[in-house]
Amino acid sequence: MNRQSILVTGGYGCIGAETVKWLLRNSDAVVVICSRSVSRERTQRVFHDIDCERLAVIRADVTDQNALQEVLTRYQVTRVVHLAALQTPDCNLHRNLGLQINLAGTQNLIEAMKASQLELERFVFASSVAVYGPRQAYPAGQVPMRAEPSPVNVYGAWKLAGEQISRFFCDDTGVPTLSLRPGVLYGPGRDAGLTASPTTAMKHLVLGLPYEIPFRSRQDYLFAPDVGGAVGNAVLESFDGYGYFTLPSLTLTTEQIVKTLRLVSSDMGLAKQFRITFGSQDVPFICDLEYEPFTIAFPDVPHTPLDRALRTSLEVFLEHARRGWIVQ
Repeated sequence: MNRQSILVTGGYGCIGAETVKWLLRNSDAVVVICSRSVSRERTQRVFHDIDCERLAVIRADVTDQNALQEVLTRYQVTRVVHLAALQTPDCNLHRNLGLQINLAGTQNLIEAMKASQLELERFVFASSVAVYGPRQAYPAGQVPMRAEPSPVNVYGAWKLAGEQISRFFCDDTGVPTLSLRPGVLYGPGRDAGLTASPTTAMKHLVLGLPYEIPFRSRQDYLFAPDVGGAVGNAVLESFDGYGYFTLPSLTLTTEQIVKTLRLVSSDMGLAKQFRITFGSQDVPFICDLEYEPFTIAFPDVPHTPLDRALRTSLEVFLEHARRGWIVQ
């Protein structure tokens, strides 16, 4: 069997970096990162803790179909993970750019995959729980994965449209295709958006600085390395046809996170510098989402308990602080 060659768009991002690390650690595949902005310094910083012998980093924008096709054919790509996207704040501020990257960029990649005439074995599209409506739009209890989507912003609308054109790609080509809907990520690599606040709090903690997480409401949280493992399983393990899935999460209040973070930091000798609080905002994002269909389809995905995930995150951020990578 020939070695797999896996293209990961957005491979410098939070999910992208953790997916690339998981693939390099758990397979013998060649992994190709495609990004708008590439530098040796950035690569060394993001992947300093991994053997990069099988990693290639290529400058290519998802708005450029010809560049994408050239990357696909040059590396004889067998599987594709599409993670490149602007996050919600940038989509709201720069709607045309967000449209060109998040939706048109997905179509460009699809057309490039078709034009390459490669015998692709898998396409994984990173969607989002933003395709759902606010939590109050659904009944109490667990929200079914197949609950009706009702995006509240353009980011969610474009992700939902991306799922549909990914399904069309599967219908047209027969390439097994998955759309994955992660919730709120925390831990290493998370650095942007309102819901990054718990991770920002951990960075302040290791620096001995105070920080208030502005909201207190319940959300579905996912440890970033777990999401990398989930995407890695989705791209490599057996699957046929088209499917969409929410990913394993923990439904938590901000108070639960802060309480557990206090306990973990105390065990790590950081109690004297713990000055993390939370505010009174209520964020109406979707939570309580069903994820069991994904774990049935991919039973080996990681799902780290909160205390262990927080400890691992703090250890990473302490090392980053030592290296001068966290500056306030």
